[in-house]
Amino acid sequence: MLTDFFVGPADDGVALSKDMARTPSHRTNNADNSVLAALWKAVDQNANASGLAGEEFLVAMGSPEGPWVFAIPDELVIRLDELTEDSFADAADRWAQSKELSYHSVSGKDLIEPLKTMTALASGARSAEQKLFLRMTM
Repeated sequence: MLTDFFVGPADDGVALSKDMARTPSHRTNNADNSVLAALWKAVDQNANASGLAGEEFLVAMGSPEGPWVFAIPDELVIRLDELTEDSFADAADRWAQSKELSYHSVSGKDLIEPLKTMTALASGARSAEQKLFLRMTM
């Protein structure tokens, strides 16, 4: 599964589900909405991230087979943007221990760079007063 992250206006979800030629802000594999829900719990242990793991934040889909576009919750974007360098290691460790990532055999150390990338994306979205989107395609 390809997972692309985009920064754009709040109403950009439908366009992202149709315009597959658009260049993402960041591209990765397998960072689906469930993995992001686990990240949310890792950076905010009190968060109710179940809606992100499901379809609560699904804003558009090209067809039932995809692509699927999720608006990353503002609460997660804020938490990521406010992470300090001192908290990266602990958050990455919690993320690595999540059920979603436990079968990938990754350590917290392996996830520090992806966490920094997500933090940079969140910071960019926030400073531009835009939304952060995830588009998933098979």
